[in-house]
Amino acid sequence: MSTQADEGSSFSLLPEEGRQHFRLLELPPELLRLVVSERTILHFKSGPKTSEAGSNLEAVLCSPDKTFHIRQVNTSNSVYICQPTSHNDDDENPQPGLQAVAQSSWTLELSEAASLPSAAHYLKAALPTYSSTGTYQSKDPPASQQQIFDDIPVSQAECEAAWRDLACFELKNEPKGCFLPRPNAKVQVWRSILESATAAGVDVSRDPISPELIEQSVDRNDEDWPDELGHAMLDGVCDHEGMLDPGKWVRAVGLDLLAVEGARGLPASELLKKWRDALPEQWRKRVQVEALPRSEYTLTDDRKTITSAGAESGVAAAAAETKSTLGAKRKWHEKFRESKKAAK
Repeated sequence: MSTQADEGSSFSLLPEEGRQHFRLLELPPELLRLVVSERTILHFKSGPKTSEAGSNLEAVLCSPDKTFHIRQVNTSNSVYICQPTSHNDDDENPQPGLQAVAQSSWTLELSEAASLPSAAHYLKAALPTYSSTGTYQSKDPPASQQQIFDDIPVSQAECEAAWRDLACFELKNEPKGCFLPRPNAKVQVWRSILESATAAGVDVSRDPISPELIEQSVDRNDEDWPDELGHAMLDGVCDHEGMLDPGKWVRAVGLDLLAVEGARGLPASELLKKWRDALPEQWRKRVQVEALPRSEYTLTDDRKTITSAGAESGVAAAAAETKSTLGAKRKWHEKFRESKKAAK
């Protein structure tokens, strides 16, 4: 009759030089469910070593749609990583046991990274800009959208949402690369899209309306901006079903106008007038300061003056934002070639 239950199992500890190295990872319930589910991929990510978005180089763990901060915590308990083993007793009969192959003094704790910089913060720092003058800040070699996302310590879904909200776009042909449109460029394109759609017989104020109808007029644009920018801007004002959302369109135009006109502050009534003029008549009743996110502006002078919360300082910056040559005859890619030659 076996006496193993009375005698217990043997336990051995590998010498320190023979132990493996482990870190214990403590998963919150949400991540644990993902790990045990089928075909869920988690990514460890960190920002680039030299990043204008900040000096936070700590690693994060990303699920497909969320980012988790990793914190290393020391434990005073003796925690051993064991694996099953067997040994021979005096009678050379194998006996089951446990062997400690590593000792861990640290635990990695995960928490949802609400305090870390957003994907938009990193995109603004990483992407070259496009302005309505047809001028690009280019990088050599240009990076693709996914290459940029891979270098941002935020989940894929959060990167895609920020990309859409900022109307970033990627050009496959010369000049290749990804770009962040400046607010002055977006204001001009909003007006041009409305004019092109009207000329094509598309009533953008009709609700609901498929963005494909407006994109047809964008693809035929003869203006000084690439089609990819127009498509990116339209994508940012669609609802979850892919239909144009009038509220998102109105707010997007208002935010871009605020960024351009409110750099040094202006009467709120003047901003509202310009905002209404950039919209179809049926949408103008939606225009009000309260339609803008409160974090994007400040009101002073008894709420009569409005200033953009992200206003750039300096006369040069304000002048660069308001300068526009969208009515020029040359195409945007022709201007790029000329500016590129002049820079050599």
